[in-house]
Amino acid sequence: MILGLKKYQLHIYITLAFTFLGIWLNVWIQALIAFFMIFSLGIIHGANDLQLIQKKTQKKSKNFFFATLLIYIGVVVAGIALFYLLPSFGLLFFVGFSAFHFGEQHLESKLEVELSSFLKVLIYVGYGISLFGLLFTLQWDEVHQVIYLISGQFVSKQFTEAFFFIGLGLFVVSGLFSPNLRGWLFFETVLLAFLGFFFSRVSLVLGFGVYFVIWHSLPSMQDQLTFLYPKDPQRNWKYLKSSAPYWIISLIGLAGVYFFFDVQSVAFLPLFFSFLAAITFPHTVVMGWLKLSKEKPTASPQNPSNIPSK
Repeated sequence: MILGLKKYQLHIYITLAFTFLGIWLNVWIQALIAFFMIFSLGIIHGANDLQLIQKKTQKKSKNFFFATLLIYIGVVVAGIALFYLLPSFGLLFFVGFSAFHFGEQHLESKLEVELSSFLKVLIYVGYGISLFGLLFTLQWDEVHQVIYLISGQFVSKQFTEAFFFIGLGLFVVSGLFSPNLRGWLFFETVLLAFLGFFFSRVSLVLGFGVYFVIWHSLPSMQDQLTFLYPKDPQRNWKYLKSSAPYWIISLIGLAGVYFFFDVQSVAFLPLFFSFLAAITFPHTVVMGWLKLSKEKPTASPQNPSNIPSK
């Protein structure tokens, strides 16, 4: 418990600060803060996937880069098409992949390396589902409207509550099979309760934004920096520089869709979450491949085969 508090001390302090700010700030100001965080650090943390692939495979030719870029863009387009043609399935697909994505980033360092990939997936997905279920239940008034606008499906509060308990049960039961994670289960359960308190005191967008950026993106960026630029004093600048093109294209793409299609204000949140899903889906695939692949990256003198968590 003490070790967990030390590890997440900064995360907890920042979340508490946003909890108290949420009491004084109206929904629009909370949304502006959340969008600023997500559109900056949130998107940037997933903008170096091509470099991660090159580092992993040790292939740096221009032909390999452009081939990988085309595949990456194709996955983004496929994600957009999925949300457009099959919105209900696309939404379910996004939640499932994001659950795995968040769970792996948060828990990967707490699991044994030799633990089976299947059990790891159960643990990661269970944690992620419990997190989403908690957010969806505590913000049901906004969530069910967003889901309806995206998919045309009504989701009851009883369903989101069941979603949470199923995820929590899966996480706890599967986590018991990991000797290392057993010692963290109580702390992680308390941490979920803490996040639940936070989710209940702020808006949907700020609740999602703070978790996405503070609890997920920043740790992911730190791991990626260690993997891509070990012991490089200019690694922060290099990381931002390499992230800039994808980040700018993403922002232009969202702005283009918003203004070209004359999206009404009531439909912005569905557009935002759909767009975020489309541009982060390939990042989830890349990071899942890096972590679950049995192949190890070629070690360099400065890098003993560290693979970043998401």
